[in-house]
Amino acid sequence: MDTISTILLNLKESCSEVRQSKTLRLEDWVPPPFDSLKFNVDGSARGTPGPAGIGGVLRDYTGRLLCTFSNHIGIQDANTAEILAIARACELCVSRPELKDRDIAIVSDSKVAVSWVNNDEIGSLKHLQVIYDIRNLMRRLGSVSVSYSARAANFVADSLAKKGSDSGEVLLTWSNI
Repeated sequence: MDTISTILLNLKESCSEVRQSKTLRLEDWVPPPFDSLKFNVDGSARGTPGPAGIGGVLRDYTGRLLCTFSNHIGIQDANTAEILAIARACELCVSRPELKDRDIAIVSDSKVAVSWVNNDEIGSLKHLQVIYDIRNLMRRLGSVSVSYSARAANFVADSLAKKGSDSGEVLLTWSNI
């Protein structure tokens, strides 16, 4: 079993207690179009503020895992964690030359974070620098978008973010792209 499969198996087992809201409709992950990539990201804070983490998973149109990350980010609020997860995905994509001209969809389950990144207005001065950094990274990538998707469709990223909240470990795994 490869490293990413082992990580996902452990996450699935450790997150079996995930609660389902009555209003949350369980959705399956939807792959990106042919020859495109999707980077599902999430932030987690265990309090307002509280121990926080970020996580994400990059997949191709076949669902093959290309990258996973999970980081503890200290004591933060949920919005900061969500913005930092988007920023980390952008940084990772920029760090790989083979991703420069690929169509990449970064998907978050935070409507607030997505609107801050996509709009000219800034929702919070606290996040101003990170939002500018995200926009600059996106320009360097070429064809990249940031969009919203329901939490249920973002289960793996959610699990990785919660793992980051709960531990000081840094996880970053790449497969062949």
